[in-house]
Amino acid sequence: MVEFIINYSGYSEDDKLAIAVGLSMTFRQVLVEARPSAEALEAIKNGVWGALLITPCPSDLPCFKDVEDAVNYSEVYSTPVGYEGPLPKVARRRTSTFNKHYLKPWRWARGGEKMEVGHYLLPLMACLYRQLKLLDAVPIVVSDVRLQPSGVSQPDYMVIPTWHIPNEVAEVVDVYMPPLKATAIALGILTGGYNAGPVIAIAKTRDYLAPKVVEMGGYVVILDEASDPCQLFSRRIVGYSYKRRQYVVDPSLCDKCGECLKTSCPAITPSPLGVPQILQTCTGCGACALLCTRGAIH
Repeated sequence: MVEFIINYSGYSEDDKLAIAVGLSMTFRQVLVEARPSAEALEAIKNGVWGALLITPCPSDLPCFKDVEDAVNYSEVYSTPVGYEGPLPKVARRRTSTFNKHYLKPWRWARGGEKMEVGHYLLPLMACLYRQLKLLDAVPIVVSDVRLQPSGVSQPDYMVIPTWHIPNEVAEVVDVYMPPLKATAIALGILTGGYNAGPVIAIAKTRDYLAPKVVEMGGYVVILDEASDPCQLFSRRIVGYSYKRRQYVVDPSLCDKCGECLKTSCPAITPSPLGVPQILQTCTGCGACALLCTRGAIH
């Protein structure tokens, strides 16, 4: 017995697999009827939490004919498995959850782009950081792109709520599994009934799944459309446009909280008086201004 069967013909083969992955990540037991690409299968190995069964059996995965044996193996080893037995009955068993307190750091993050001064993603990640850190919830950010954290990831965890507190804006993304689409994974998380916090998909382009994510209660950022991502929670689907601007610090508004320094940007540094100083190497990415809750950087 499983909780979900994904077999809708309107989805591509890899999108069906990504939806199933999203369900499995929230401790669900799911069977997907799909023939995914080799690249998609490689991305999900050791990347499930509940149970993920694929039929027909892929050639390089363990293959089972008994559904309970398949479910148990998949959950014990946190890996997808093949299944070619009778189509099982579907029954809901669990509450959908994504408890980051029990996850290894960056369990589903596969590499990423190096975080550099002026990187086009920095303002976006900083904007999301500012909004998500204030929530009494367990947000999940699924992305087609991500920044590579500048150092060894040492996340801080809280049990109630089970929320991952990022040390820098590069750590905002929870799930990054190319070539699987962020919108498809997010749709799977939402399909399982996840409601412990906002589910956000950062997509390279607008696709047919983006409105479905919003219909299910999620949020979408489209990277190739111009808009203000900081309006995400009011508009639900927004674009992101990157503009280079030069920034300065207003000492009269700065209370030396240090928020802006969490960008780990080498162009902003503490001064002897404690007020951050923006150096001439600033390329105007705007990450520090987005993190500043006092309005001291403009």
